[in-house]
Amino acid sequence: MNSDKLLEDLESLVMNASKVPFTNKKMIEEEELLQIIDDLKESMPTELEQSKKVLAEKEKIIADAQHHADSMVAQAKDYIAKLTEESELVRQAQEHANQIILNANQSSEELKSSSITYAGDVLKYVESTLEKTLSSIKQNRDSLLSSNKTQDTNKQ
Repeated sequence: MNSDKLLEDLESLVMNASKVPFTNKKMIEEEELLQIIDDLKESMPTELEQSKKVLAEKEKIIADAQHHADSMVAQAKDYIAKLTEESELVRQAQEHANQIILNANQSSEELKSSSITYAGDVLKYVESTLEKTLSSIKQNRDSLLSSNKTQDTNKQ
C-alpha cells in the first residue's frame, strides 16, 4: 500500500474517532493506529527502492547515450579512414566526418541532458512525496502526543 493512502487512512481514523465527552479529544483504536503505522514503515522502504530504480535507470540511459555516441564517433572515424585514399575524397570525407562527429556529440549531449533532467524531475517528485509523507506523519504524531498530554492534564 502506498504511503499517501496510508496517511489518508490515518487521517480518516482520527477524523472518524469517537469524541470524549466534554473534551476536545478523541478515542482511537490503538491496534488500528499501530497497524497503519506499521504499514507506513513497510511502505517507506518500497518507495525508497523505487527511487533507487529511477536512479539506476538514469545511469543506464546516460551509459547507453555515451555508448551510442562512442559508436557514432567510431563509425565516423572508420568512414574517414576509408575515404583517405584519394585527395579530393579526403577533403570531402574530412568535412563529412567532422559534421558527423559534431552531430554525434550534440546528440549525445542533448540525450544526456534530457536524461538528467528527466531523472531530476522524477527524483524531485519522489522527494516531494516523501517530504509530504514525513510531514504528515510528524503532524499526526505531534497531534497524538498533544492529545495525550491534554488528556493527562485533564485527569489531574
